[in-house]
Amino acid sequence: MELIKVVVFACAFVVGVDFAILGSVKLRLAKMLDIDDAKVGSLISALMFSSMVGVLVTGPIMDNVGYMPVASIGFVLAGISLWILAFSPSYKAAFIACILLGLGTACVSVTGAALAPKVLFDGKASAAQNLFNVFFGLGAFLTPLIAAQLVGRIGYKATVSVIGTVCFIPVVAAVASQYPEAGAEYNVRTLIGLFGNAAVWVAGAALFCYCGLEATMGGFITTYLQDLDINESRAGMVLSGFWISLMIARLVAAYGLSEVPTLSAPTILGLAILTIVAIAIMIMTESKVLGCVGAIIVGLAFGPIFPTLVGVAFTKTAASARDIGGSVYGLIFALGMLGSTIIPLVVGRYSAKVSIRKSLQITLVVAAALTVFSAVLWLAVPAVQVSG
Repeated sequence: MELIKVVVFACAFVVGVDFAILGSVKLRLAKMLDIDDAKVGSLISALMFSSMVGVLVTGPIMDNVGYMPVASIGFVLAGISLWILAFSPSYKAAFIACILLGLGTACVSVTGAALAPKVLFDGKASAAQNLFNVFFGLGAFLTPLIAAQLVGRIGYKATVSVIGTVCFIPVVAAVASQYPEAGAEYNVRTLIGLFGNAAVWVAGAALFCYCGLEATMGGFITTYLQDLDINESRAGMVLSGFWISLMIARLVAAYGLSEVPTLSAPTILGLAILTIVAIAIMIMTESKVLGCVGAIIVGLAFGPIFPTLVGVAFTKTAASARDIGGSVYGLIFALGMLGSTIIPLVVGRYSAKVSIRKSLQITLVVAAALTVFSAVLWLAVPAVQVSG
């Protein structure tokens, strides 16, 4: 495999680790710091908010300075942040760690997403983004699995430290790889023009809903399962199942959409509808089995939504052809991270007052909004034509 593909997949893997870590160690972290669901939701929101700010800055910077420095900084920041989180003596220290982790996540996320269409599937954006995000799913799957296996044996601090060390490893590939030129046609006027592009705003609004849903489910599935009287270890395994089902769905979509790229936009709409059905099952059932099945179906529905949304946005703004992939991704992902900042916080606070089951009703409304924006992106937003 070409080294640059290793960098692309490592970027996605580390993003998966970063986004899954809080959900994976949430129960132990909350006990160690003596915090409730509302404060856990605040930690998730801190991670997502700093990611949101980070991608807005990182995208245009990467389009100007290139891929290597941004990727390298991201891997280092992610590792250091997890070490800080491992030994945080207080909620405040954990909050700072989450902010730094969000900045590292922004760096590797922007780099990988912008590089993917240039090195995978001959520029077929939705297929490339789905394969890229398979490795996000792999990182998100392995993180709770490793945490569930290790935390009872070596403790919370050692477990999170080991996971943080893993994030440092790809720095070697990032420094050694050869990259395509970035920003050949980039200028400030191009960036400003993106603010008037309908595809950016509609895809960003859809990502606001989707990322909020993913962050909420990733962070609170274990809480939901404990509400069904499922023990910590089994809940962690189901969370791993959620992430692996997400990964499998992306792998299938990557090769399916590479064959029929025109199905990208309608695929998003169909999966948004399936998301509504799966969350409704989780809310209504009293069965442990159906609760677990609902969580896995949510993972399958979630899988292709994010990468396919990014791919459609890239296609409809001609981002790769215009060498502004970092800027386009930064804008739409920032809106996604805004959703990840707000929605888990609201769900966490409502859960602390009532119950996790009732708080999941909020996610049904968000999933309905995702369905509407997906339909608009498919049916009402035209593609940008690039001359020459």
